[in-house]
Amino acid sequence: MAKTKKQIKLKVRIPHVILDARDATGHLLDDLAPGLEQLEARVRILGDGADSLAHAFSLEEAMEEAHIWVILSDTVPKEFNMLIERGIVPVMIRGVHPKAENYSPSQEKGNAFLFPELTEWHVYGSIVRALENFHFSYDWENLRNHGKSLLD
Repeated sequence: MAKTKKQIKLKVRIPHVILDARDATGHLLDDLAPGLEQLEARVRILGDGADSLAHAFSLEEAMEEAHIWVILSDTVPKEFNMLIERGIVPVMIRGVHPKAENYSPSQEKGNAFLFPELTEWHVYGSIVRALENFHFSYDWENLRNHGKSLLD
């Protein structure tokens, strides 16, 4: 009797992170680049800066592939509602959006990942938190659903 091998197929989800650098300062991206290159994620930039990182070809392409949208300015982009409607989770500075609440996995509350200041360490820490939560599909869906409260 011949033994047969079972094939196991694993569904691997690679998070796609868009850095919205359209209104960012160039040095912030350059400072973030070494850390971002080490993350297990596909990171792309929308806008100018950080030549060592891949750039999105267009806003439409970025919105099509993004799971996480990092806002690197002190204002929300004009397409913010479209991002939220598509279930893209925002990472942004605290206070940019009046309804934004920092996500707490232990309380299963919140609708975004917020950082206190627009510095490379604060931004990087929030991106890492978002990526950690991305791998918990139930929690990620709840977070995406809570994001609907950000719509105007």
